[in-house]
Parts: sequence; C-alpha cells; structure tokens
Amino acid sequence: MIDLASFKFITKGELTYLIFTPWENEALVHGFTTRTGGVSEGEWSSLNLGFNRGDKETSVIENYRRVCDALEVTLDSLVLSKQVHELEIAKVTQEDKGNGIIQPNKWKSKDGIYTREKGVTLVTHYADCVPLFFYAPKYGMIGMAHAGWRGTVGRIGKKMIELWEKEGILASDIQVAIGPSIGSCCFEVGAEVADQFSNQFPGASFIIAHEYDDKYHIDLWACNERILLEAGILKENIIQSQICTCCHSDLFFSHRKTQGKRGTSGAFMCLK
Repeated sequence: MIDLASFKFITKGELTYLIFTPWENEALVHGFTTRTGGVSEGEWSSLNLGFNRGDKETSVIENYRRVCDALEVTLDSLVLSKQVHELEIAKVTQEDKGNGIIQPNKWKSKDGIYTREKGVTLVTHYADCVPLFFYAPKYGMIGMAHAGWRGTVGRIGKKMIELWEKEGILASDIQVAIGPSIGSCCFEVGAEVADQFSNQFPGASFIIAHEYDDKYHIDLWACNERILLEAGILKENIIQSQICTCCHSDLFFSHRKTQGKRGTSGAFMCLK
C-alpha cells in the first residue's frame, strides 16, 4: 500500500512522474520519473534516461524530450550529473546548461549538483539508490544528491547542507525530500556492507541483523533522515515518499529486482 500524503503522481499523455505535494505550488519545477511513457524497448522499457545502459541513444534523447515537455522545461536547460557513488558535489550555473545531453558530460565524478539560477534544470539518475531533493525557498536554492549505500555511509546529504551553509543558508531553512528508492524490505546486504554502516552509525536501529545467517537489512530512508537531522534539518522539513522501487518495479526501474537488466529513472529540479 502506497501512502499518498507526501506526494502524488502526475500523468501527461502516456508519461507519469511523481511530485512532492508540499512543493506543488512553489516557484519550482520538480519530478521523479516512473518507467512509463517513453519509447525504449525490451529491458529498458520504456522511459529509460540512462545513456550507459546499452539503449539506443536516439531513444534516450526522445525520452528526455518527453520529460521536458511534461515539465515544461527545455532540453538545452538540462544539466546531467555524473554519478559514480562518490561524494563530489558541484554548483552549476547557466554556463553548464546542456551538460551531458547537448554536450558531452564534462565531469568524471559529481553525485550532487545544486544551483541558485533560474532556468537551470538539474538532473540526477536512479534505479534503487536514494534521491535527495534539497530546496531553500527563502534563498532560491535547489539541489539534488544521489545517495546509494556508499553515498549514504559517506553522508552526502550532510555535505550538501554544509556547502549551502557556507553560502549563508541556515540548515533550519532547508527542506529535503527523500524520493523513491529501495526499502529496507528489499535491501539485504552481507557483513562487508553492514559493517560500514555499523562503524559509522553504531547501534543504529536501521541496521537489522538476520537471526539465521550473516545477512542484514538496512533502512536507507531512516539512515538518511538521521544524517539530515544531525546536520540541522528540522524534522518537519523532511518529506518522505517511502516507496520501494524494488517492490514496485512495475512503476520504477530497480537494479536489484532485475539483476541489472534495466533502464534508469530521472530526478529533475528547476527554479522558475
């Protein structure tokens, strides 16, 4: 059962994407794509936004065009990140528009991007990892971070907040949405991964050991929420969708569910 209190699905033509309802009337365009409404076929069916999955480039470009039409942004306004499960974050400007879509991606490692400039559309990519959307309405700042398990352990969410604080933004004025990703129900890991969480978060309730073997379930949503709270984000300023992409692989691409045979979903943000 999906709780629709914090988000809703928008359908335009064949394309469906998710938005966070608290931000629906803000001076902000945002969305997290489902896998429906594109032209890709086979394991990439149908709204694949990943150029690195083996899909036809022409199909991926057309999928981006359809998302842009739905969000009412232009293709050349997009700035694509470069996600490699690290902690590098870049501030982007008008000069970066088209990066990774109209022009080759100039970055080797950028798992987070943010901007204060209107008309710059930030894009990050997912297929089970945690999307973190950041918004400071008083300051006109938006950002997104890709928090896989490595990025979560490395506290990429905290790093984004610290960068914003250096620009004079109070953590208490930042709102953060945690988008669809793999839930603790499906995120089963071995001791080599669990130990990294235990070392960073000793005794945390979101690390659950099996009774019968050396396996663990980890709640990445709860872990990222703790990181955000410790960094100064107010509890009431954290929005959670709590949709497991693995459980709902009919709606979203899931790397674990398909054992890597999948497309890629996109997260988008743009200041109006």
